[in-house]
Order: sequence, then C-alpha cells, then structure tokens
Amino acid sequence: MNEIELKVNLRPQSHQSFKIGRNGIKYKPKKIVDYQKYVVTLVTEQLPKNFVIIESGTPITVEYIEYSYAYLKSIPKKRRIKRIPKVTKPDLQDNLNKAFFDALEGVLYEQDQNIVEIKNMKKFYSDSDFIKVKFVY
Repeated sequence: MNEIELKVNLRPQSHQSFKIGRNGIKYKPKKIVDYQKYVVTLVTEQLPKNFVIIESGTPITVEYIEYSYAYLKSIPKKRRIKRIPKVTKPDLQDNLNKAFFDALEGVLYEQDQNIVEIKNMKKFYSDSDFIKVKFVY
C-alpha cells in the first residue's frame, strides 16, 4: 500500500461540466482552466522525485479530502472558531471534487475513474484557503 498526502494552498473552485458558446460549441471556462493548471503546478512540486503515475486499473481510496475557505470579512473575529462548517455553495459532492480530481488526471493518476472510495469529505471556513487530501493505492 502506497500513500500520498497533499496540501494545496489555494481557494477551492467548483466546476460544472461545461458551457456552451453562442455557436453551440462546448468549452471549459478560462477560470476553471487556470485553476486546474495551478493545481497541477502545486501538486507537481509536492510529489516525490521517484514518483510514478498511478496506472489505470489501480484502485485508489481517498482517506480524506478537506476544502478550506478563508473566513469571510463579515464574520466577526470573536466568532472565528476553528473550522466553522461551510453550508453555502458550492456543492461538496460533485462540483468541488470534479474540478480538483480532473486537474490531477494525468499527473497523479491516469484516470480519475480509479477512485473507488472517498472516506471523509469536509468543507469549512478557517484562517486560510487550502485543499488537503490523502490518497491510498
């Protein structure tokens, strides 16, 4: 069993499937493309030197994935306890995971369909923006 633990210091971004332009052509918004490129850059810096991409067909378990958003300015400092649950958009299950896991495809693993289980998922407010994840394969 191998494991990889990553902490990516950036604001989590949600991603719906695609947009359709005026001419009917499907495209991915520039904001999402830029986000995914930045995720790839930050993850590549953290991978060990001898890392070999996880091959297609290898079951991958996500032990935990945490999406942290910096506190809103409207939240008084007195109320800024650790890890206030974030109950607003974006949707935890689909949209947050889609953008992040799609970005890692081709960098960490060949296909994100090999993720067979996500044991613990959270989104919350804290002092800074980050995504923390642990993969076991």
